[in-house]
Amino acid sequence: MATFSMKLTTIVTDQLALLALKEHVIHDPENVLTTNWSASTHVCNWFGVSCGSKHRRVVALNFTGLGLVGILPPHLGNLSFLSLLSISDNSFGGELPVQLSNLRRLKHINFRNNNFSGEIPSWLGSLPELQRLFLYHNNFKGAIPFSLGNLSKLEMLYLLDNQLSGSIPLSIFNISSLQKINLRNNYLFGSIPSGSHDFLSLALIDFTFNNFTGHIPSDMFDHLPNLKNLGLSYNMLSGKIPASLCKCKELQILSLSYNQFGGNLPIEIGNLSMLQMLLIGDNNFEGKVYQFFEATKVFIQFENKLIK
Repeated sequence: MATFSMKLTTIVTDQLALLALKEHVIHDPENVLTTNWSASTHVCNWFGVSCGSKHRRVVALNFTGLGLVGILPPHLGNLSFLSLLSISDNSFGGELPVQLSNLRRLKHINFRNNNFSGEIPSWLGSLPELQRLFLYHNNFKGAIPFSLGNLSKLEMLYLLDNQLSGSIPLSIFNISSLQKINLRNNYLFGSIPSGSHDFLSLALIDFTFNNFTGHIPSDMFDHLPNLKNLGLSYNMLSGKIPASLCKCKELQILSLSYNQFGGNLPIEIGNLSMLQMLLIGDNNFEGKVYQFFEATKVFIQFENKLIK
C-alpha cells in the first residue's frame, strides 16, 4: 500500500504541474487543452503528453503550433522525469521560470517562434543531459551566458533571430559534441572565436547578420574537418581568408559576402570538391575567382543580389 501511495503521489505531481500550465494559458484557439486536459482523464492520455513505460511519469511535452497564448508557470519544474519540452510556434511570453532548472533529465528544449523575453538564463548551463537548445525567433536580449559552455552533451544551439548582444563566450567552443550553432540575425559583436581542439561533429556555423569585427582566426579551419556550411555574411570582418580553409573538405556552402575581406582568395579553395555555393560579393577581394572553379558547377555570387 505504501508503494502504491508513493506512485500515486508522483503521478498527481505531474498532473498538477500540467493543470497549472493550463491555467496559465489565456488563449487556446483550438480548445485543445480546454477539452482534453481534464482531471477525469489519466494524464498520460492527454494531448501532447507522453509518459515513460517504466515509471509512468511524464517524459515529454510536445504541443507545437496550437496558437496558445500564456506564460510558463514555475510548476513545470516539478516534472522531474521530463526529457523533451517542445512548445514551438505558439505565443508564450515572459521570462523562463528558474524552476525549469530542476529538470535534470531534459535533453531537448524547443521554444522556437514564441514571445519569450528577458535574458537567456544562466541556469540552462546546469542541465547535464541537454543535447538540443532551440530558442530562436523570440525576444531574448543581453549576452549569451558563459555557462552554456558547461553543456558537455550539447549538439545543436539555435539562438538566431533574437536581440542578443555582446560577444560569443569562448566556453561555447569547448563543447566537443557540438554539431550545429546558429546565431544569425542578432546584435553580437567582437571577434570570431576559435576552439583549441578538433570539432569532429561540427557541420554548421552561421553568424550571419551580426556585428562581428576583426579577422577570421588563422587556425579556425584546422579544427573543423567536417564543416559543411559556414555563414559569416553581413558583418564587419576584415583581413584575408586563411589558406587552411582548404582543410574543410566537406564544405558545401561558404557565405562571406557584405564584409570587408580583402586580398586574394586562397588558391586552395579550388580543391574544395564538395563546394556548391560561394557568396563573396561586397568585399575587397582581388584577383580572379572563376578560374578556381572552371570545371565545376559552383554557384558564385559577386554582385549586390542579397537583401537582408
